[in-house]
Amino acid sequence: MPYFSIETNHSIDRASIQQLLKKTSAFIADLLGKPESYVMISLQPDTPLIFGGSDAPAAFVRLKSIGLSQDRCPEMSEKICRLIEQDLGVPQDRVFIDFKDLARSKFGWNGKTF
Repeated sequence: MPYFSIETNHSIDRASIQQLLKKTSAFIADLLGKPESYVMISLQPDTPLIFGGSDAPAAFVRLKSIGLSQDRCPEMSEKICRLIEQDLGVPQDRVFIDFKDLARSKFGWNGKTF
């Protein structure tokens, strides 16, 4: 049920994409305390992005999950920005994160909703 997506203007080779997807899946499961079997990760490298008038490395990240606590957003922002900086080389001050708490009745899987 957690969905985590990264859009970045940074180029990433194919082998690194797969490695990052797997690492990020485990990271998000741990961060949210949810089974990894429910986690979905997407990564869109080479996305045309301008941030602050500059085409320097930047990223737009979305984290959507049922039961996403607003109180934990500052902590999660810190950890997510650190991950993006370490693994993609995007400085933390060039990352925006969109947090969304999803209603169970508006999130579908396996032919039904949660």
